[in-house]
Amino acid sequence: MQHSRASFVKADFKLPVFALFALGLLLRLPTLGRPLLSDDEAIYATTADALLRGDLLYRDVVDHKPPLIYHVYEAGFAALGHYNTHGAHAFVILSVLVAAAFLLAIGANVGDVRSRNVGLAAAGLFLVFSTTWHDYDALAANCELFLLAPQTAAAWLLLRDVRSPARGRWQLSVHVAVGVLIGISALFKYQGLTFLGTSIGLLTWWVIRGRQAWSRAMVLGACHVAGALIPPTLYLLWCASIGNLDATIAWTKFNFSYVAAGLTGTAALSRGVLRTGMIGGVAVVPYALGLAGAATTSADVFRTCRDWFRRAHRQTGALVSAEPEPALVMGLLWLATSTIAVTAGGRFFGHYFHLILPPLCLLAAPGFCRLWNQGSRHRLTLGVLCVLPALVFFTMATIARPVAAAWDESEPAYEAVANAIDAVTSVDDRIFVWGNSPQLYILARRPMGTRFSFCNYMTGESPGTPTQTGAWNADANQLPESWDMLFSDLDQRRPTLFVDAAAAGWDGYDKFPISRYPRLQAYVDSHYRRADVRAGVVLYRRIP
Repeated sequence: MQHSRASFVKADFKLPVFALFALGLLLRLPTLGRPLLSDDEAIYATTADALLRGDLLYRDVVDHKPPLIYHVYEAGFAALGHYNTHGAHAFVILSVLVAAAFLLAIGANVGDVRSRNVGLAAAGLFLVFSTTWHDYDALAANCELFLLAPQTAAAWLLLRDVRSPARGRWQLSVHVAVGVLIGISALFKYQGLTFLGTSIGLLTWWVIRGRQAWSRAMVLGACHVAGALIPPTLYLLWCASIGNLDATIAWTKFNFSYVAAGLTGTAALSRGVLRTGMIGGVAVVPYALGLAGAATTSADVFRTCRDWFRRAHRQTGALVSAEPEPALVMGLLWLATSTIAVTAGGRFFGHYFHLILPPLCLLAAPGFCRLWNQGSRHRLTLGVLCVLPALVFFTMATIARPVAAAWDESEPAYEAVANAIDAVTSVDDRIFVWGNSPQLYILARRPMGTRFSFCNYMTGESPGTPTQTGAWNADANQLPESWDMLFSDLDQRRPTLFVDAAAAGWDGYDKFPISRYPRLQAYVDSHYRRADVRAGVVLYRRIP
């Protein structure tokens, strides 16, 4: 009888898990309906195409982000064919499902009675509210969503060992593995390293609780740091073997300039508060309940630390009656460190907020379950607040795409210009696009004529800053050596077409016409002749 009951309970749990993950998959299916959802996807895809053609990253094809995102797109192309971005889209769906699975496992360890419902709530909130924003941010195959798979795996592994420590060398191996997962996440986005603050912070918390000695915590923390260095070290060794180590280091250093060019002070604070209010207003359930859970956990942590300090100094004071859940303490630390990751650079793009969503969902899950158990009225309210945003943004990503396009400002006529490029070139002809419109390379299915898929390094435009509107002087951000790289590539690769997207004012490049740069204007005049104009974009053909 007991065996039959246990089997029933297990089967009863499997059904909502299956339904939840099926819903998560459904909400992300629109990503498979379009070739490109954002200019970021176009950059990654164009770079991946160059890699498949034998170019070396950071030397022959350049973008300043960490390397793994380009190799994911490259793997997608290898599987489904050049320019087919649905491989990367399938990978990002898989990454989201993996992250949700680890949240399910972490949340299942919250509560006096290990309630699986908390894990279901954490995973469900993540699966739903990772889609409730504009599709170019929420659904696109961006670095943040790929980063979350190894990061949530590190969180699960860390919490598992904190609760039931392994012994001897095996424990060291477990904590090195935690570090390796953090290092992998950082190869998708450098801010992934901030999770070291979470992992080492949880070890410190375990010392404060008297469950671990300082000496052991320091050894395990060193394992995290050492493990985090392994993936980038291996990648740099590989770069040294293939010949692009110097370029890799140089473009990695450029990220400091990129961060420094972002908003600071009151401008960054204002942008951050506004964007958080907008995204949190849509995802009100995980944000409101998550912040409430963070406040409660913070109060419990404060009381525990106060009592620890008193005991350490042999002072009297009441002891905390019950310690905060380790999973929630980790969620609090995770929220704090991922907030640092979101705010770095002061840009606050919508997809950055994916970084804080897992800890918010974890902290929100106990409160969600309590409200859910309080009766039908609360269930109805929670259901509406979860279903309505998901339904609205799913509709906007599918049958209401024209409405979404009008809301976001209509996209330039990429398809029309890409078709014109396709009509006057062969598949192996290289093209160069002056502007910030890398979509043309992918939609026209043509290789790049230089190492740059966009021209911001030359013009100094920095996304997410007033350089896009002209309120800030973009020239101050120019990378002078990028001009020499550009002309060297133009001379060596001799792109068949020079595509002037700035002439149409696309993607904010009305401020950067060719005529603004005498050296570039002289080069075009000497080597190209005007051949066609489509949607305001001027096509120049190279003189034989």
